[in-house]
Amino acid sequence: FSGAVPTVTGYAWYGLTVYPGYELFKRFFVGLVGEANDAMYHVPLVLLSGACSTAIACIGVCPAEATRIRQVSDPGYAPTALGVARRIVAEDGFFKGLYEGFNLLLVRQISFGMMKFLVFDYFANWVYATFPVMDDNTSLQLTVSLLSGAVAGVVSTIVSQPADTVLTKMKASKSEPAVSVIKRVWQEYGPRGYFQGVGSRCVWAGSIIAGQFLLYDVGKNFLEVAPDDLTLFLDVLGSVQISPPPV
Repeated sequence: FSGAVPTVTGYAWYGLTVYPGYELFKRFFVGLVGEANDAMYHVPLVLLSGACSTAIACIGVCPAEATRIRQVSDPGYAPTALGVARRIVAEDGFFKGLYEGFNLLLVRQISFGMMKFLVFDYFANWVYATFPVMDDNTSLQLTVSLLSGAVAGVVSTIVSQPADTVLTKMKASKSEPAVSVIKRVWQEYGPRGYFQGVGSRCVWAGSIIAGQFLLYDVGKNFLEVAPDDLTLFLDVLGSVQISPPPV
């Protein structure tokens, strides 16, 4: 279970920021193209909304990821995740230690986020179109969310695995640049080298993403938030203007 604490922390932050962010960005972009054109631009809107929300979420994910990689690659570095993070900052500085490789992390996470929302959206729609009975009650709908989240997590993991492999090896070496790592992996293992550990990551990410989508839908059902309610809330939020304080 080495690296479990920063992994769970990172995914928790990711889930708390990327899903509301996705809804906000999607609503914003739909407003730009117009509701009538939503169906025509559905795929680019989903991809763009997923990319923007994921980019913001990465601000919190990057420190957790740096801590996880150091903890896994060097188990004796510090006894706890917090201790690992503190030692990284003490030795390398805050930004260099915790945000090194941020650009590569963005590539990995944005590709992951875009595919996650796109696959979830299309797979869930396919299930409902193929098995209309799944839309009959809340329990069946949550089952669809769980299954669609698992499929989305697996597909997103496969797409983003090369960037994850390079990022992991770059962090483990502490100083080797990304281009050098890419060349070394190709020379040592060939194309399959970029997919090392993809199986275990698929299981982990598939379970996490399925749980995130499930909790997201459970929360909306518990709070009785319907799509129309969300639209109304975002309309109100978008119409709020900050007025200067009275003199």
